[in-house]
Amino acid sequence: MRRSLRGILLAPIVAAAGCAGGGAAATTPTISPSRPAQAIIAVGQRPGVPVAGENAVWVPNTSDGSVSRIDPRTNRVVATLRIGDQPAFYHRDCEAKWNVHAFMGPSFHVRDCDLPSALAVGAGALWVLKNDDKTVLRIDPKSERIVARVPLAFVPFDIAASSDGVWITGYYDDALARIDPTSNQVVANLTVPDGASGIAITDGAVWVASSIAGKVSRIDPATNRAVASIAVDCPVACDGSVPLAIAAGTDAIWVRTVGDGLIARIDPQTNRVVATTAVIPSVGRDGQDHLVLLDGALWVSGISLQRIDPQTNTVAGTVDVNATSVNAGFGSLWLTDIFGRVERVNP
Repeated sequence: MRRSLRGILLAPIVAAAGCAGGGAAATTPTISPSRPAQAIIAVGQRPGVPVAGENAVWVPNTSDGSVSRIDPRTNRVVATLRIGDQPAFYHRDCEAKWNVHAFMGPSFHVRDCDLPSALAVGAGALWVLKNDDKTVLRIDPKSERIVARVPLAFVPFDIAASSDGVWITGYYDDALARIDPTSNQVVANLTVPDGASGIAITDGAVWVASSIAGKVSRIDPATNRAVASIAVDCPVACDGSVPLAIAAGTDAIWVRTVGDGLIARIDPQTNRVVATTAVIPSVGRDGQDHLVLLDGALWVSGISLQRIDPQTNTVAGTVDVNATSVNAGFGSLWLTDIFGRVERVNP
């Protein structure tokens, strides 16, 4: 279930939207004539998805074993937190185990050797996925020191955090773990459908994408059990929908399916896909993607940054900036671009 870097070389494409259960057809988006960045910020090597919280924007530098801390008041990197030795990890564990041919098939193996692979902010802490030793680090954002190390039973893929739970997916183990931030211990291990990847939290639910199975699981955090399994099918023939990134709102759950280039909208009242929207191709690395809700719109990374109107389920506009991932914080969009930088964009 692999997407390639070919999207970087493509011209922007605007596709008409398909629909399931009443989704509206797409309109031609408006492309901004100028670059809208408030700031372009150099960080470490191969930045992943930025996260905002605790008075900072945090960026995992997946190729050099560090986290950059950006001060949103100055748009400058004010600290670099050393997490581990990614080059040594790669040469020790990845070169011997995976050669170039291992990444040519349906695989997100390319992300196994990211260090750190993903971040989350919640419960007053920064949580960091440390793939080389299968742990989650808890970092005090004030002192910037590691205050806890939580071992996992699998290689972590993605993470989301709230005040009462930190949830981690394990792609090749079909796993979902929950950490209690009061004890810094794993309190639940769940098995989910094949290829557990993207994750999002709402009041009363945790939503997990399974890229290989083509499903989204709804987890009840009160019982730590799955209460719904939602098929995210291709509306027309395709090689698999490959749901990956998830954004969760109060009345809709949004899932990007990188296999067929759609955004699927799930109604949390019925646990069913009710609409799909065609979007511009994604760019970047396999298994790396993100969506975010801000100012009443869904923002989608890709060759251009796209804004989806939740009222019509259509692409209402695009911003002329490439984005390998996008997140929100401090009233702005924070994205990574194909040049390995972080850009701050006013929506």
